[in-house]
Amino acid sequence: MQLRTVSSHSLLDVWSALADAKSLVIFKSIASEDIESNILLKKINLTLKQYYSRISALQNTGLVKKKNKKYALTSLGKIVYELQLVTQSALDNYWVLKAIDSLDDVPKEQQESAVNNLIRDPELRKWLTKKNTQLGTGPELVDSIKQNKAEDGLNIMLVEDEPDLLVTFKTVLISHGYNVDAFTDSFEAFKHFTVLNRPFYDLVMLDIRMQGMNGIQLYQRLKSIDDCLQIRFITALDAANELVSLIPNLNPAHIIKKPISNEDLLNIVRTTLS
Repeated sequence: MQLRTVSSHSLLDVWSALADAKSLVIFKSIASEDIESNILLKKINLTLKQYYSRISALQNTGLVKKKNKKYALTSLGKIVYELQLVTQSALDNYWVLKAIDSLDDVPKEQQESAVNNLIRDPELRKWLTKKNTQLGTGPELVDSIKQNKAEDGLNIMLVEDEPDLLVTFKTVLISHGYNVDAFTDSFEAFKHFTVLNRPFYDLVMLDIRMQGMNGIQLYQRLKSIDDCLQIRFITALDAANELVSLIPNLNPAHIIKKPISNEDLLNIVRTTLS
């Protein structure tokens, strides 16, 4: 089986997408308001080709998304925009920052006093007085490494709000060599998936009718994070045709009808992961 990957972005990708003045104008315009493409195009002096190449770069690096015909910043885009504002403020205070650099040979208390007296921007003061954090020694980092350690074998997530059925499915799959994380709460499953912060599961199996976030809503959220993720629905509902009409690219074969025998469950999993 080939290893599955999802696209990841480096700091260089982000800076490259914002590397020229026109890209910054587009990015700032989107940051100021959710904006339609035709209105945005009128604000800048670019050909269609130049405009769409820059918009594509911003989307491909995960800074900008398009929804309901409007462009908006993603969560990553909002963070990058705020950091850009801090950087611009630092440039506006360049002379003062140089003065602070000249105080390297004075006691720490005097340096901090100079920062508080000379820098008016509270965000810049916070950055300049921030304490260095220890890296690589804290228990949280150790726990994170353990949590993200890859296990041998194939990894499956089960989300089913019937505890007895969940235990049955999990036991069957574990007994045949699969690594299984099982959840009765769909939101807890979503949080766990998100905290992993990388492609981990080879297959996710979801019930549809669940309290809170239902299976369709969980499917959409997981796919928005990793559109290559393999997901199968397990449901007692006779709703295959309805689901296919609601969810783009969903194959009727991806909907498993309950009740299902252990043997049929294993055959579906093997076929999906082969």
